[in-house]
Amino acid sequence: MKTLAALTLVSIGVVAAQEQAPPRFRVAVDAVRIDAVVTDKDGRIVRDLTADDFEIYQDGKPQKVTFAQFVPISSSAGHAPSPRPPGALTSNAIVGAPPLPAAAPVRRDQIQRTIAVVIDDLGLSVESLQSIRKGLHDFVDRALQPGDLVALVRTGGSMDGLQPFTTDRRVLHAAVDNLKWNAFSRSGVEAFAAVNQFVILKDGSHGPAAAPQSGLVIGDFSAIDAARSQVLAAGTLGALNLVIEAAHNLPGRKAVMFVSEGFELLERSTQGDPTSQPGRVRASLDRTIDAATRAGVVIYSIDARGLQTGSMLASDDFNCGPPGCPAPEFESLIRSKTADRNDARRDTQEGMAFLAEQTGGFAVLNTNDIGGGLTRAVQDVRDYYVIGYAPETNTFVDRGKTARYHKIIVRIKRDGLKVRTRKEFLGVSDVDEFAAPETPAQQLVNAAISPFTASEIAVRATSLPGFSPQRGLFVRALLHIDASALTFVKGDDGTSTATADVLGMVFDRDGTEVAHLITAFAASLTSQAQEDALRDGVAYTLRVPIPRAGPYQIRFAVRDRQSGKVGTAGEFIDLPDVGQGAFAISGIVLRSDTDAQGPSTGDDRVAISPSQALRVYKPGSQLRYAYEIYNAGEPVQAVINIWRGNDKVMSAPATLTPPPGQTLWFAAGGAFKLGEALAPGHYVLQIAAATTDPGKTGKISRAIQQMDFEVR
Repeated sequence: MKTLAALTLVSIGVVAAQEQAPPRFRVAVDAVRIDAVVTDKDGRIVRDLTADDFEIYQDGKPQKVTFAQFVPISSSAGHAPSPRPPGALTSNAIVGAPPLPAAAPVRRDQIQRTIAVVIDDLGLSVESLQSIRKGLHDFVDRALQPGDLVALVRTGGSMDGLQPFTTDRRVLHAAVDNLKWNAFSRSGVEAFAAVNQFVILKDGSHGPAAAPQSGLVIGDFSAIDAARSQVLAAGTLGALNLVIEAAHNLPGRKAVMFVSEGFELLERSTQGDPTSQPGRVRASLDRTIDAATRAGVVIYSIDARGLQTGSMLASDDFNCGPPGCPAPEFESLIRSKTADRNDARRDTQEGMAFLAEQTGGFAVLNTNDIGGGLTRAVQDVRDYYVIGYAPETNTFVDRGKTARYHKIIVRIKRDGLKVRTRKEFLGVSDVDEFAAPETPAQQLVNAAISPFTASEIAVRATSLPGFSPQRGLFVRALLHIDASALTFVKGDDGTSTATADVLGMVFDRDGTEVAHLITAFAASLTSQAQEDALRDGVAYTLRVPIPRAGPYQIRFAVRDRQSGKVGTAGEFIDLPDVGQGAFAISGIVLRSDTDAQGPSTGDDRVAISPSQALRVYKPGSQLRYAYEIYNAGEPVQAVINIWRGNDKVMSAPATLTPPPGQTLWFAAGGAFKLGEALAPGHYVLQIAAATTDPGKTGKISRAIQQMDFEVR
C-alpha cells in the first residue's frame, strides 16, 4: 500500500523560476528584424527562400538583407467539434454531455502560436453581441490547435498581463459567456445611432426637424458624440497596446484578433468645415502599430457588425414625415442620412483595415460569419520568415530627439509570389532589458500567474468546490507534490525536514485576481517515512475562500526553500450561487477500496484523505465516490457516466437520493468497478443530477460535476 505523508500548516512564505525570454523581433541600431508570410498564386506557403530572394526598401531606398530564416509552425488536424462546458441535461432524462477535458500542463517550448482575441466592448453595440458570442464559441471549439496559447480580453476590462493566456478551452468558453454590453461603449443598441430628430421652434411650439433655422434641434448631440467616440477609440487602442505588451515575451507566432465595430482615423470638423484631420485616434493608432512591430504581433481586424446595407431602420425617427414636411424634402433627408450612415461604415472600416495592413494582417469585413472570419484569420497565423537588414545610420534618433516613422516595402525576386508583412516602424531602437533578481515572493507570484507549467517540482492539484453556511463558497484543494524534488535536511533528532512555500491564487473570468492564500509547510520524516515519501510523494491540503459564484481559474505554486525549485499546477472551477438557493453538487471525492479513509473535518460532510491525491487506479479497481448536495428539498436523481474523450465507456442506472429530514445540505455517493480490460489512459467521472423544486411550479433544477482520473 502506498503511503503519502500528510503535511501541516507552518508559516507564511512565498514562487517561481524566471522564464528565459524568447527570441523577439528587434528594432535596433544594428539590425531591423521583421516577419513576413510568403505565398504562391494558390495561397500555399513558400518554404525554400533565402536572403537573396528578398528585396527590402526603407523609405524607398534599397537595404542590404543580412538574413532570412524560415520558421515552420507544425499543425495538426483540427479539434473535433466539442460541446460547451458540462451542464447540458435533457428535460426528461438526466443525461450529461461529453465533458471538455482539462488542459494538460504546457511548457513554453510546446507553444506554436500565441493568439489574443481582443473584444472591443468599448466599441460594440448590443445587437452585435449575440453573433459575436456564437462565433467565438465556434472558434474556440473548431479552430484552435493543441499548441495554441490563447487569451480573450475586453478593451473595457482589466488587463492583468500574462494571466488571461491559457490553453484551457473551458476558461475561454467561460470568458465568452461573460461578454456583456458595456455602458461606456461608443455604440448603443444598434451598430449605427438611430436618427431621432426633434425641434422646438422659437415661439416655444414643436416643429419638424426639417426647419432647424426656426428653432433649436433637440437631441442633436453630433459634436459631443464625435468627441466621445474619438476618446473611446483612443481608449480601445490603449487597451490594445497593453495586450501587445503582455504578448511581447510570449513564444510562437503572435497574433491579435481584433473584434470591433471600428473607429474613424480622422476627426471631422464640427464647424461646417468639410475637411477632416488627424486627431487623437491617429496618434494612438501609430503607437499601437509601432508596439506591434516591436513585439512581432500581427493584427487581424474583424468587423463585428456583419453585412450592413446602410438603409434606414424602423428605429429611425425623423419627425419630418408628411404633413410635417413636403415629400421631396423628406426623401432628400432620407438620402442624406443613408449616405451619412454608409460614410460612417466606410470610415470606421478604413481604420480597422489600416491597423491590420500596417502590421502584416488583414481585415475581415462585411460578413455575418464571425466565427468563420476568426478561423480564416487564425489559419493565416502560420509558417513565416524572419528577415533582417542593417538600417541606415540616420534611421534612429538620439535620446530626446523627435523620431519619425520609416516605411518598409518587402518584395520577392521570384515571379508569382506574394508577401505580406508590416509596413512601418518608429525610428527609436528597443531598449535592452536587464531583469533584477527576484525575491522568493516574486518568484511565487510570477510562477502562479504564468500560463506555463513550472516543472522543477512536479505538482498535481485537485480542486473541489464546496459551500457551508458559516464560510460561504470555498475550494478544498489537495496538492500532490513530488518529494524527490524537495531538499530534506537531516536534524539532530534523526528526522529529515523539507520546507516549502505555497501560494494559491484565484482569477475570475476577466483574469482579475479575486482571492489568494499564502502559506507554508514542513515535512519532518523518519528514515522509513522519507523513503515512502520519495517513492509516493507527499500531499498537502488547504482551503481557499471564494468571494462569489462564477467560473474561476485557481493556480498553485510550490517553492522549495532550500533549493529554490518551483512547481505549479492549475484548475478550472465553476461555483454555482448556492448561498442564494441554487441547486448544486460539490466537487467529487474519488477513492479506491484500498485507500485509507480520512476523517471528516470542520464543515465538510465528505471526508478527504491525502491518499486520494493522485487518482491513479488499476483496471478492475473498485472505486467509491462521494459528494455534497445543496438546496434540494425533494429527492435527487443522479446518473454517473465515465468518459474517455467524447466516448462514453461506462454508465450506471439513475439513483434516487431523498434529503434526510428537513436539511437542504447533505452527502451522497456510490461505487462502481473499473473493467478488467479497461485500456490505460485518462478518464472523467461525471455526475449529472436533477431535482424538482418544492412547491407547485414543478420546475426541474439540474447540476453537473466531474472528476478526472487515470487508469494504468
